[in-house]
Amino acid sequence: MKITRFQWQDKVNWGILEGDTIFALVGDLYGDFGKGKEMCQLLDVRLLAPVEPSITVACGMNYMDHIKELEWPVPQEPVLFFKPANTVISPEDDIIYPAMSQDLRYESELCCVIKRQAKNVAEGEALDYVLGYTCGNDVTATDLTEKDGRLTRSKGFDTSGPLGPFLVTGLDPHNLAIKGRVNGVTKQDSNTSLMVFGIEKLISYISAFMTLRPGDVVWTGTPGGGSCPVKVGDVIEVEIEGIGVLKNKVVAPK
Repeated sequence: MKITRFQWQDKVNWGILEGDTIFALVGDLYGDFGKGKEMCQLLDVRLLAPVEPSITVACGMNYMDHIKELEWPVPQEPVLFFKPANTVISPEDDIIYPAMSQDLRYESELCCVIKRQAKNVAEGEALDYVLGYTCGNDVTATDLTEKDGRLTRSKGFDTSGPLGPFLVTGLDPHNLAIKGRVNGVTKQDSNTSLMVFGIEKLISYISAFMTLRPGDVVWTGTPGGGSCPVKVGDVIEVEIEGIGVLKNKVVAPK
């Protein structure tokens, strides 16, 4: 099922997408819900980020092809950091190139959205806490990472966390093609099967020290090929099998 959050007739709505037709989402997104009456066509709406997280937690160095590319050791435990809620933007929204950076890069990622409160979750039960999956772009000011020695500025600046285009339920996250393109040229072409730590491990690991709540997002890392600088005017696309294409343009700071 493809769930969409969108703006139509000056209102923000949740819907269920079938083909190019959006139906009303009836009920509680994080509880029991179903398909209601037909509302509109996909071309008639502005898509919004399909989640409103209170917090997002991301895992770095989580794909074997990316680790080999950088010639780094394989981590023994998940390497985590936070992307604050201010980073989240919608499909087609602009990524603002931060004025303090000279080296901006993109990272295609599969993101999972939590559907109910998760604390001390066992790995074997972790997928029961997942509502669905969406595409993410972990935009990173790499030079700020090197300068600061930490990720607060380099991954936490406004507009650095595009999400979308849809939230998809019922996917098997273990074997999905994931691609990243810049101006139509494929830079990343990998598969979620290459994750070092799967989604079950990440949710269990994170929930052991902090409570995840409905709508929170877990970013699962980027595959090889993501260390590609982008510039103002570039269009970045993240495509994940079964979800769709997340597209954003890089613009100059105002």
